[in-house]
Formats: sequence, C-alpha cells, structure tokens
Amino acid sequence: MLDIKAIRENPEDFKRRLARKGIEGSMIDELLGLDEKRRETIAASETLKAEQNEASKKIPQLEGEEKAQLLAQMKEISERKKIVETERDEAEKNCQDILQSLPNTPHDEAPNGKDDTENKVIKTWGEKPNFSFPPKEHWELGELLGILDLERGAKVSGARFYYLRNQLAILQQALIFWAFTEVAKKGYSATIPPFMTRSEAIYGTGYLERNENYIVNPGEDDLYLIGTSEVPMMSYHAGDILEEKDLPLKFVAYSPCFRREAGSYGKDTKGILRVHQFEKVEMVMLALPEMNEALHEEIRGIEEELLQKLEIPYQVVDVCCGDLGNSASKKYDLEAWLPGQDQYREMTSTSICNDWQTRRLNIRVRRENGELVYAQALNGTAVSSRPLIAILENFQQEDGSVLIPEILRPFCGFDKIAV
Repeated sequence: MLDIKAIRENPEDFKRRLARKGIEGSMIDELLGLDEKRRETIAASETLKAEQNEASKKIPQLEGEEKAQLLAQMKEISERKKIVETERDEAEKNCQDILQSLPNTPHDEAPNGKDDTENKVIKTWGEKPNFSFPPKEHWELGELLGILDLERGAKVSGARFYYLRNQLAILQQALIFWAFTEVAKKGYSATIPPFMTRSEAIYGTGYLERNENYIVNPGEDDLYLIGTSEVPMMSYHAGDILEEKDLPLKFVAYSPCFRREAGSYGKDTKGILRVHQFEKVEMVMLALPEMNEALHEEIRGIEEELLQKLEIPYQVVDVCCGDLGNSASKKYDLEAWLPGQDQYREMTSTSICNDWQTRRLNIRVRRENGELVYAQALNGTAVSSRPLIAILENFQQEDGSVLIPEILRPFCGFDKIAV
C-alpha cells in the first residue's frame, strides 16, 4: 500500500509515476478529496466530543430551565456528532478502498511499456544448442520417455495437471533440493512454510484484490492454498518491529504452489509450462531502502548462477511498467531458451516491492536513532518446476534420450533418461 502522507505532500509526482502503470491521475485527485473529507470530519467529531464533555460537566450545577436547555443542546450535539462520524467512516472506507487498489509506483529505471512485448532484454548468456535434427518439445519427450503423463493427469484432476514419473520425478526432487541447499549456503535461512494461509497474508502481499490467479480457496474456512511461498514468508514478521542491525533478513523457502491460471485459456495448453500445481524455491528479503538496489542485483545474480550451473542458455529481461504487476517497482525476468518452442520463456523473476507490502503487513524497522520506518521487501525465484522443461529441451539427443546436467547427476543417481 502507498503512503497517503507522501501522496498528500507530492501528488503530481505520484500521478506521473502511477501513469506509467496505467493509473489515471483522477484517482489521486479523488483519493486526496476523500482524505481531506476524512480529516475534516475527524476534526469536527473531536470538536463536538469536546463540546459534549464540557456540557456534561455543567449539567450537575444547573437546574430548571437552564438545565433543560443544556440537555436539549447536548441532544442536538449528539445527533450532529453521529452524522459527522457516519461521514467520517464513509470517507475513511472510500479512502482505504482507493489506496488498496493502487499498485506500487514503478522505479524510475523501469522501462516504459504496456505489456510484456515491450520488456527490454539487457543480457544473454550461453550458447543455444545446435541440433542436427528437429528438436522436440518437452511434452513430446516426456510422453516418448514415459516420464510425463498429461492424459492421466487430466483424467484425474482436469486440464493443466500432470503426473511426473520415473526419472523425471527424481529429477524434479534433485533440482529442488540442489537449489534449496545452494541458496541456503549463501546465508539464506532455509524454511518450509505453511502451504495454506489466511486471507490477511494474501492481502498483505497484494494478491487478494487483483490477481485471482494466485487465490485458490478449497473449502469454507478462511484458508487459501498459496500461489507462491512469498505469501507466508512475508507474513512471518507481520506486525513486528525489527532492529536495523538485524537487516537484511534473508529467507529461502520451499513450497508447492497452486494457481488458477485465470485468463490463460488457450495458452500453453500442452505440457507443464502453465499449470495449476508446481513446486518452487523462493528467496524473500526484508531490508532498508538503501539496500534495495544491491540486494535486487544479488538475487538476480543467484538466479543467473543457478541457470549457468545447469548450463541452460537464458536472457535477462528488464520488465516494463505495464508488466510489473501490483507489488513490484522494479523486476527482472530470466527467460530460458527452449529449442522445442524456438523461443525464450520465463523461468524465474526477482522484484523490489519497496514498502508496498510491509505497510499492509505492518512490518517496521527501528533505526539506530530510534526512528520507526517500514521495512522494504524483495523476492525472487531460485527454481521452480519450469527448468525441467529447459533441461528436457536443451539436453535432448537425436535418439530421444535426455542427458542430465552434470551439477544434478550426484543428486539424481543417473546421467541420462532413455527409453
């Protein structure tokens, strides 16, 4: 959530920055009008309350007509106070509704653009494999090798579900465990969080209002399956006051992830690129504003290092304003080369979220001088199930077999998947 005080002090700057995410400046004008109304009615309510208190002190000292007049006056004050408080509550609610609907402001360095077609490639790494045969897509390889069963996944659970079988099931566990331990070695606190959270946690990370893709509520209780471990990890310190000397706090969390994939009808229906269930290792940080840039590059560096050790060609994309989403002010996507699709596709991402999430979750930091400020939030994916796709497609052989990246062979116990 944005800071209403900061908006009040510099509305034109917020209009300029939010316009880059497609937000009309009229929303800021409406917000400030409601904020002014809210503050006016708060002041009026306090004035009427003071008049009530003053009158209450005088009543025991009066008799007869004077007492009756004052009682009538108190009744009138009480009725006016109720009206003012109703106006105050309405203005407060409307003000909060707009504040909660506003996305984070984009970083000045984030590229302009309306959607992912305007993202900016800033780096490429690795040599694309040069096949002497037409490369297959991962789902074709999976079916050929008997390691991916999409048909039975759909039969049992519906579209976008699947069975990983035999060596591919082992390969996924090897990939997840390897990445989890690699990041933990770098000083990140290894964590397995709850896989379901209350709605407050989803609201706090910004997924409740606008992104039903991340909201899967399987029952009547106020519990939701998580779409990313960012949700429970950000809420780990909800309501806490952290000490400056302890920052940054770095976590690496494993979880399964569940998503509706709302709005993706007809997209990536083959294979496991866009599915309802997958596994992921996520990095989450709490920091101070002056740490944001360096930590964002650190997370990106870890993501690149993991893909390089897996020997997967990739490109780094600086995400444009229109594709940043609700919470991010700056974001990098790492896209792996998929020879079967003949294109780069997203594998991981990393975002700076500033204090947009921590205001919602009330996570503050006590500076060494005693000042309380909101913490800064960052996140980034180490690996998910998606690198399985890149491994299958980049390491495929002409006979349909697939080599295992050397870094994962000790974790798998085999160096090749063959019929």
